[in-house]
Amino acid sequence: MIGWVLTVGKHTVSQVILTMRLHESRHFATIYRFIRKGQWSVDWVSHCLFRMMVEILLAEGCEVVVVVDDTLNKHRGKHICGAGWQHDGSAPKQIKKTKQTGYGVCFVIIGLAIRLPKISDRVFCLPYAARLWWPPKAKVKPENLSYKTKPELALDLINLTHSWLEEGERLRVVTDLAYCCETVLKRRPKGVHVTGRMKPGSALFGLFEAPAVRGRGRPRKKGNRLPTPATMFQDPNLPWSEIKVSCYGKQIRLLVHQFKAVWYHSAGEEAISVVLCRDPEGKHSDTVFFDTDVTASAQDIVQRYAARWSIEVTNRETKQLLGAADPQCRKESSVIRAPMFAYWAYSLVVLWFVRQFSTAKNLVADPAPWYTHKRNFTFSDMLAAARRSHFSVGISPKAGEINALPKINQTRLTRELDHARIAKL
Repeated sequence: MIGWVLTVGKHTVSQVILTMRLHESRHFATIYRFIRKGQWSVDWVSHCLFRMMVEILLAEGCEVVVVVDDTLNKHRGKHICGAGWQHDGSAPKQIKKTKQTGYGVCFVIIGLAIRLPKISDRVFCLPYAARLWWPPKAKVKPENLSYKTKPELALDLINLTHSWLEEGERLRVVTDLAYCCETVLKRRPKGVHVTGRMKPGSALFGLFEAPAVRGRGRPRKKGNRLPTPATMFQDPNLPWSEIKVSCYGKQIRLLVHQFKAVWYHSAGEEAISVVLCRDPEGKHSDTVFFDTDVTASAQDIVQRYAARWSIEVTNRETKQLLGAADPQCRKESSVIRAPMFAYWAYSLVVLWFVRQFSTAKNLVADPAPWYTHKRNFTFSDMLAAARRSHFSVGISPKAGEINALPKINQTRLTRELDHARIAKL
């Protein structure tokens, strides 16, 4: 783990071995064998990391907020387990092609959404567990795993996290539109609330109140059909309320209309709280949010969903700074385990910075002259401080006491070296 944090550039397993000089004390094949055939459980490490984060970052008995999303680690090769052509949300949209696709390995990730007061105003997403998803047309499919859809894998991660909770702790899940479906909402553990987004054309129903005298036939499960959210947005007589919310580090004004409804096709008979959100300035399109907690206010629902963007930042930083997509693995166990070191390293660096904040903040470099207004610590600052904490002094303080130092006369080559000439070609 230390080698993964200290490695700069490509985070292949061989580069981590060279960074820590592990090949000098043992054969390098033992490291590859540890990742591929080692008798250790990924979920057990995730459990230990999750409990560590909850005990350090959260108060006792508070609500645990997690974010679920998927990301594509781009790879090339016909023999990579689970690799194939699939949706890539980070791919640029083209004019003629409407689909955003990429070739690689996809992971469904779950992370703890947490705010770090006095360190940063943004919400950090600390990943701790993931599941491999592969397209049905993948050339090499895992042998020890049964195929599941992305919402089913997300449900597995939610159930796993819920089993790790202790007495008095509550779990809340924040998901994107793709995971706000029947699989997650209807089959989630009891007591787990979900905050998400729904399509404007979703079918909503009113709450059904049982009559005093029961009639013949099967009792109704839902009330009368309500207008779709898209139709409500066009209603000029719809009452709106103005609220101020903190989203993405800014205070913004929004117009909201909140009501209770039954989303029968996705959430079943359970009543949910629906929030129609409109930007008074017209910069953003109309959006529909929901929460399975009917007691939640519109301001809380919008701010909770805004925290979902933190996992997008985490996916970018784990790939660019910690090389989550760099390991060149092909076998099933290696493909699953190797990227987990990048996700665990991300969370451990943040934990180290929080625990050692009094000394770690002094290792952060001064901001650039054009960032005089910078007040928050970013993950790149935390990672740089963690790397600087392992630097040792390379200049002896006794060197200044020596009066006469031998002069180094380095012979200057008159002819260009062969490797320098080849490099220019």
